[in-house]
Amino acid sequence: MHNGLKRLEEQINGARELIGRLKEENDVLKKQIELLGAARNKAFSNTAAARELADFRAKVRRRLERICARIEKDNDLQPALFEDDDAE
Repeated sequence: MHNGLKRLEEQINGARELIGRLKEENDVLKKQIELLGAARNKAFSNTAAARELADFRAKVRRRLERICARIEKDNDLQPALFEDDDAE
């Protein structure tokens, strides 16, 4: 019976060691998952931010082109509108 208790203690100690290693590995894996998630979110947000910036720049460019076209049209229709007062 004494041998049985000794063997049981050995198994318990072995299980404790294994559980400790598994907890350490689990902590490492959790950190890796957090880092990968953060990297993925950063990459996604950078892609989304870059896309939003490109869209915004395209919209601004189109607006400026329309404004310039209107100014040129108005200038052609009324040449004196945008000329200096000194030229008159």
